[in-house]
Amino acid sequence: MNISDHSPLQGQAPERAGKGATIPVLQVLAFRLAGERYALDIQEIIEILKYRPATPIPQASNLIHGIVSVRGRIITVVDGRLRLGLEAAEIGAASRIIVVRHGEEPVGLLVDEVLQVEKLPLEGIAPPPSTLVDAAARGIAGVCDTRQESILIILDREAVLNV
Repeated sequence: MNISDHSPLQGQAPERAGKGATIPVLQVLAFRLAGERYALDIQEIIEILKYRPATPIPQASNLIHGIVSVRGRIITVVDGRLRLGLEAAEIGAASRIIVVRHGEEPVGLLVDEVLQVEKLPLEGIAPPPSTLVDAAARGIAGVCDTRQESILIILDREAVLNV
């Protein structure tokens, strides 16, 4: 996902700015991993599940937390922390599995906590700093200073879920 290439079908929605003007925005679901704030385009999300134990898969990548059954459908769960090079997930009461569209099959992303839906002005979303040469490979699509406790890191669903 390239933030600068967003079209109305890719999460951009107008927001009233007063006197008939509109500001294009990207609606994202913000969540926490290892104390930092991350987000995914809300249009890529199918549902949010309360954490449930996953069945481990022998010889699978260590990025795969396991599989879960959701209404009879088997979903692979990726550990969001490990996928981004952070320490392994600590499962707690706030842990959630964000089920995301990924090709023909949904995939779950294990996160520490789901925060809220945020509307980000597209003009306020910047690409990752050029000093982070591997940011795209790690799945960072953009960053946004929302004036909250930390900068919001917007993830590229495809890059993060390809394991």
